Parts: sequence; C-alpha cells; structure tokens
Amino acid sequence: MLAKPLNNAQISEPFYFRPVMKTPYSKHFTSPQDLVSLLKDRGLEIKSKEKAIDYLTNIGYYRLSSYCYPLLKSPKSEHFYKANASFDLVMNMYRFDRKLRMLLFNEIEKIEVAIRSAMSNIITEGLNDVFWITNPKNFYNQSILQKL
Repeated sequence: MLAKPLNNAQISEPFYFRPVMKTPYSKHFTSPQDLVSLLKDRGLEIKSKEKAIDYLTNIGYYRLSSYCYPLLKSPKSEHFYKANASFDLVMNMYRFDRKLRMLLFNEIEKIEVAIRSAMSNIITEGLNDVFWITNPKNFYNQSILQKL
C-alpha cells in the first residue's frame, strides 16, 4: 500500500524538476561586541557596553532590531539614529512589548478555554452523550474523528 502525502497534499509535479531560485546571502557574522560598536557608530547611545553585549548575546540582534527601527532617522535605509536614541529605550520598548504579549496571551487563553468548555457542554447536552467525540456517527467526515 502506498503512503498518502501528509494532510492529503497533492504534488502537481516532482519537486526536483522545479528550478531553485537562490538569493545569495551576503551578510557575515558580527559578534555582539562588534554590534555594540556598530550601533554606537550609528548614533545609538549605549551607557553600559557590558549590558548591551549581554542583551545582544541572550536576546539577539535581529529580535531587538525591530525595536530600534522607530529610533532611526529618515531615510531609515542609512541606519543612523535620531538624537537621544538609546539602547535603554530599545530595551524599554522590548520589555513593554513582552509584558503586553504576556497579558494578551493570558486573556486569550481564558477565552479559548471558555469557548471549548461551552462547545463541549452544548454538544454533550444536545446529543445527550458524554462520549460524543468518540462516536463516528457524529462526524460527516470520518477523517476528522481519526485525526482526533
């Protein structure tokens, strides 16, 4: 018996006949120490070089770079920072975003649990069957039951 493609995916032609378009990646590795120097050269105020190196090592430059973006002068493609732009401000925006995300996900989880509970209660009461989820007759598409 032949194996089915995952999730019933249909492949129209063999993937090895498709031309592969590769974009050369020209950027090289830059150490956190060198990144701190680069950011300073571009006008970002950094009070504690050691703390900045630690944050760049543990959080990562590319994660923090999105918080640097609003602090860039126009045109932003030149990568120079506005007056009074600081690494402390970048970290404050990062911390605010992290706390906001945690608060939102906490509330979203409550909504998700409430919806699941309501669905389970309504369906169980409507079918008068606490094991409705295991009964194939409750599903038009049997593959849904098999996936569960």
